Amino acid sequence: MSIDLPLGNRASARIFLSFACAYFISYAFRSINAVIAPELINELHISNSQLGLLSAAYFIGFGATQIPVGLSLDKFGPRLTEMSLMMLAIFGALIFSYADDFSSLLIGRVFIGMGVSACLMAAFSGFRAWFPLQMQGQLASGMLVFGASGALMTSWPLHAVLPYIGWRGVFMAMAALCCLAIAGLYVGLPSKVKNLSDPKGFTKGGEATLSWASYKPILTNPFFWRIFPLGTFCYGGFIAIQTLWFGPWLTGVMEYSAESASQVLFSFNAVLLSAYAVNAMLLPKLAKHGITTLRYLTWMVGAALIFQACAFYLRGAWVCLWWYLLAIACSSYVLAQSLIVSYFPKSYSGRVSTTYNLTLFIGAFIVQWGIGYLVDIGIEAGWPRATAFDIALGIYLCIQVLGYVWFLISPKFFPSTPLAEN
Repeated sequence: MSIDLPLGNRASARIFLSFACAYFISYAFRSINAVIAPELINELHISNSQLGLLSAAYFIGFGATQIPVGLSLDKFGPRLTEMSLMMLAIFGALIFSYADDFSSLLIGRVFIGMGVSACLMAAFSGFRAWFPLQMQGQLASGMLVFGASGALMTSWPLHAVLPYIGWRGVFMAMAALCCLAIAGLYVGLPSKVKNLSDPKGFTKGGEATLSWASYKPILTNPFFWRIFPLGTFCYGGFIAIQTLWFGPWLTGVMEYSAESASQVLFSFNAVLLSAYAVNAMLLPKLAKHGITTLRYLTWMVGAALIFQACAFYLRGAWVCLWWYLLAIACSSYVLAQSLIVSYFPKSYSGRVSTTYNLTLFIGAFIVQWGIGYLVDIGIEAGWPRATAFDIALGIYLCIQVLGYVWFLISPKFFPSTPLAEN
């Protein structure tokens, strides 16, 4: 799939691919536990709640770094920020590969989350600086093509190699890939980002005001709070389902074998990847017909809620079809990230993207751990596993519906307009 970069030269492709390859690794780390979960349960005897907490530890590390990452992106640029943090991912992968108890796994997972915490936000910050505003949604969708590719490779292909290298060998290989990604960032990205002043008071003396107080324009912006629930519960929750609970749901509720579940995960992520690619090509065409990115996002989130209800509870022969339709609808969630950046000056791109991303991973943590916690409570109460999943996923779906209603009605009470147009 080709991405229509706005600069017709090798530099534009090199910038995009440097970010994209690092994000491929980030998403692979995020998704990997969905396939190795049976191995971890059998070897280290961890519970559903511990499994949820272990996967959510990635988001703890990820979320804890978002505010400092935002400051660093705006002050030092995406190249230095992302390269430095990915060294922590190497450290975390090595800890995870040598772990022999739950605590060690948890520590390694936190370091991995910290290490890849800038992979997507650094790209958004760089795209905002180096590419035109009208290309942001397309570039964001292009990044997600590579992210979904990482999830794709950690489904059935990972299951196929597990018997030969084991889950420990997988994390050793991931550490090596991180080294290659760092080298790619060093070679592929410009060393500096031109600092841009803003006439609306976001900067002082032509220099960005990089302080905690500089987050006030973000946290008081009506559009940020309008789109907040979409990031926290819709996108964050989707990540929690995609990267962990879809696999156990297939084996525990649908009673698929581990191999069959990995094949469904592979197909699901392949559909998601294709949907990201279609979005990248479709958005410019929709814009020509007056359909904005915001309107398209609104339609797709509504569709995603319907498809989730069908996927969770219509467990007939066509259950996988509902999951594939869900993947198509949820591919639009990333557009909210490119939209929120466009509401602020370029000098704020790092802080805006990471602040929104923090809300996303808070939601991912809550949903990922919360589903495991609720499933364990249900099983301890004597419910069948399928019933425990039904209750947990039903609560999650209701929260999303409330968030979507807020997204629809909030402009009537808190209208907002972009603070930056270029």
